[in-house]
Amino acid sequence: MVEQQHVIMVASENAALKGGKVGGVGDVVRDLPRALASLGWRTTVLIPSYSFLHLNNPSKLLVTLDVPYRGGRFSAEFWEAESNKPNPSVRHILVHHPLIGGEPIYFNDSSDQPFARDASKYALFCSAAGQFLRTPGMEGVLHLHDWHTATLLLLRDLHPEFFHLHKFKTIFTIHNLGIQGTRPMRNHDSSLEAWFPELFRSGDWIEYWKDPRYDALMFTPMFTGIRFAHFVNTVSPTYAREILHTSNHANGFFGGEGLEALLRFVNNEGRLHGILNGCEYEPIHDSQLMIQDSKFSKHSLLSPAAGGQATHDLLSLILDELQTGQVSIGGLSREDSLGRLQWLQEQDIELLLTSVTRVTEQKVRLFCEKDSVGTIAIDSIAAMVNENNGLFIMLGTGTPDYESYLSGASAYHERFLFVRGFSEKIAQALYASGTMFLMPSLYEPCGISQMVAMRNGQPCVVHGTGGLKDTVWHDVNGFVFEGWTMNDKCDNFTGTVRHAIDVFVHDNERWQRIRHAAHAARFGWEDAARNYVEMYQRS
Repeated sequence: MVEQQHVIMVASENAALKGGKVGGVGDVVRDLPRALASLGWRTTVLIPSYSFLHLNNPSKLLVTLDVPYRGGRFSAEFWEAESNKPNPSVRHILVHHPLIGGEPIYFNDSSDQPFARDASKYALFCSAAGQFLRTPGMEGVLHLHDWHTATLLLLRDLHPEFFHLHKFKTIFTIHNLGIQGTRPMRNHDSSLEAWFPELFRSGDWIEYWKDPRYDALMFTPMFTGIRFAHFVNTVSPTYAREILHTSNHANGFFGGEGLEALLRFVNNEGRLHGILNGCEYEPIHDSQLMIQDSKFSKHSLLSPAAGGQATHDLLSLILDELQTGQVSIGGLSREDSLGRLQWLQEQDIELLLTSVTRVTEQKVRLFCEKDSVGTIAIDSIAAMVNENNGLFIMLGTGTPDYESYLSGASAYHERFLFVRGFSEKIAQALYASGTMFLMPSLYEPCGISQMVAMRNGQPCVVHGTGGLKDTVWHDVNGFVFEGWTMNDKCDNFTGTVRHAIDVFVHDNERWQRIRHAAHAARFGWEDAARNYVEMYQRS
């Protein structure tokens, strides 16, 4: 019997565990190990417990280790957790220490000291993870996910207690280049010197490791991961090409975010790869794609007659979640929200636009921008759904500025509902029951929402960037817009929404062809896993 090969993944999230997911990193860390198992690989996943994951998931204490941090020794616990879908080839390890604890998983620090709390807790996490990699059985490939884990590479090369990490081939995955974790080298409680003062007894290494973009001495984990890992990958091929170019935020282009020169160097060395994330596909018959929530189970998504009743039931679900306090309707009082939902239930809704998103600049700025004649995109879209007896529902939460803007639009437009907050039930129903899904991200390293919507037979209107460009093809399985300037992007976004609505309303045969193509598209984890294995096995 051939012994399984082994990869150790170190990350900040893991959706295989209850409460362990915030974004796409969690999905990758859950799904990729399962696909690797089918190729003969076993995986050990290390993430922080955040002081609650080892309590909320069936777990057992494995070992307690002393680890270096802030000039002393800190005692970290390592718990093995059982996932909701156990796999004999996948282990889930949680690192517990009170300083790596507390909800939420990610903190929002003020703009004058970004990442201060997160960078400190992930520095301790990296120290703990690095010491755990001394334990028996920790052999194989070391796969680091995003900036939260990149300090391991600095410790490997500079700290005498981590020289054992040189035995690992290291892979560094960029999930979002726009979030880099930059902190001062010195003179701050959240700085490299504060975390590991023993490194500063000699300063001959500092210039080599500091972020060259700053006059002050700054340490950027993302820069460290890209520069010092053996191989680097992004989570889509198009994003791997985009980040080689300089960003132009005024025109809505997000490229290398200041790291493009380094990335071009890594690419020229053959160390940069783009591997498209996958999506899980349950066995579903094309002729009877069903909504999973029990309220919707009698409606076939591919049946043209299902829309009205499904939308009515969706509004009932939102009403239920509103009454429990799970969500609110942006811009409306509780009384007005109930009235709006009840009024909409009385309408014969024939067109349902949907969006499930983080309410951030990356995801929703284009909804709030003006086109070339001065009309704001969300106003244009609201007018379109009103003209076609439709409804647009957006579910999400995020930064106060964009939440406030969308709440104002929701209050003004009767047929636009900004459902503020998050509800898994509402999200699943929106993915399953919409006519079309809107995802005009300014940039998208990969994106999972478009894959989930397409899996449920819902064509998407997307910006042709990153993973969206790699998964949606215009007038084939969805609708794609581009543009050189923000005005261009806004014009083309609303124009493409209008085009998609026109196809739905006036050309049913073409619409059904696009809808079935969206449902038939497959972006499996098996393909992604094979690409990762190829990278793991390269010398």
